[in-house]
Amino acid sequence: MYTSTIGRTFLKAYNTKFHTEHTAKSFFEEIFIPLFFGHPKYMMTAGNSPLENPKLSWDDMIKGKKPFETDERRQERISKTIHKIDSEEADASIARGYGVTNLTAATSGQITNIDLPDNKENIYLSWIGDALGIGVTGGLIILFDHEQLLLDIFEGWQYYRRYLEQYPMMKGNQINTWNGRWITHRYSSNFDEDDPTSEFNPLNPSDNEIFNLQTIAWVDVLLNIARRIDMDDMVGYLYSIGQTNTTIGFIPFRLKDILRPNQLYVKIFGESALKKNSKKLSQLYGTAIGLKAACQLGSIGIPAMEPKGLRPFFNTQKGEGKKIIYKQDEEQEITFNTYLIWIMAMLNNEKLWDMSQEFAKLLLKYEAGAEKGRRDRTNNVNQLLRSSRKKDFIEKLIPLVKEEEDTEGFGNMAKVVNIMPDDNYPYFNTLIRFQYALLNK
Repeated sequence: MYTSTIGRTFLKAYNTKFHTEHTAKSFFEEIFIPLFFGHPKYMMTAGNSPLENPKLSWDDMIKGKKPFETDERRQERISKTIHKIDSEEADASIARGYGVTNLTAATSGQITNIDLPDNKENIYLSWIGDALGIGVTGGLIILFDHEQLLLDIFEGWQYYRRYLEQYPMMKGNQINTWNGRWITHRYSSNFDEDDPTSEFNPLNPSDNEIFNLQTIAWVDVLLNIARRIDMDDMVGYLYSIGQTNTTIGFIPFRLKDILRPNQLYVKIFGESALKKNSKKLSQLYGTAIGLKAACQLGSIGIPAMEPKGLRPFFNTQKGEGKKIIYKQDEEQEITFNTYLIWIMAMLNNEKLWDMSQEFAKLLLKYEAGAEKGRRDRTNNVNQLLRSSRKKDFIEKLIPLVKEEEDTEGFGNMAKVVNIMPDDNYPYFNTLIRFQYALLNK
């Protein structure tokens, strides 16, 4: 299964980098097992393998209600697992990401009707590959078949073990969550090669006094990967394993597109504003539909980064969008600016920013020319901005043109809207409405 493919890619890169000749089994026995399972707390769940079956009461052991297992008992579990791998056919109890033998079971995911050879190396590789998955919010794990990325994830394993030993109340079995937080930190601009865990605080206390690792948003992970790895696209394999298995499959991540909103933010609001607000921006991006639903788009790029709360402001044929009201509020300013940047990224035309601003000014100038006590011009503007289709927008421009001597600005806007793809118009209309509301506050 694909976990084995990832394990194979990593092992090849590892042997090349460290000038070793590990087989999957030797790496598993000499490096993987001692690090992951050779201590009282595991670094990853071991499923139904002998490593964790009979089950272990992790919370009770961490809280001191029950003793941790002895070294001898752990070694017995390890020996049974290796023996089972070497003597039985691959299934979910000994191979990570594989299906169970019962095809009707809830955990029978990632199976095939192809008669594959029972390759023991693949089983060992599946453990390595699964441990290299990046856990993100929504319970999904992403596997990327990229050598340097896998090596950088591996680099973080030793620090996870250190944290588990340093913090007695820290929960184990969260390697995928750790990978997400680690690689985001590892690829951040403030990462210190000489002090790798400086400014790294992944712990999150829970209600039962046990420290958990908080899952990180996919946007945070991919933004940092995109900054570090110079590729247009990187294909990820998305899945989750639990009480039931979910396999989404192979999804392209448009790395250049994922960077685009922040690049636009710098151009429009400045680099200092991005640095100041980057944490809040990443909390907004990708919140409208979530990663799992976004995969239905076929790829993960700018559309998947839509911020939650923007869509109600769009006009539709069913009715007018939510009224845009600017307040003297920093949080709202950051949110609205994020909305504007995402819209600009969707439009993929930087000229439309200035055009929308100039047109908003033109509308306000038109309104200011109304006779005292008359609201007909304001009503005309409101009708124009409520337009949900290109045709309606152009028709609603006519009353404005009839009342103005200088009609060049209105004519130019009609031309821009007329040649604009129909799918782009709702974004552009919403952009104009935000610009108008900002100037009219």
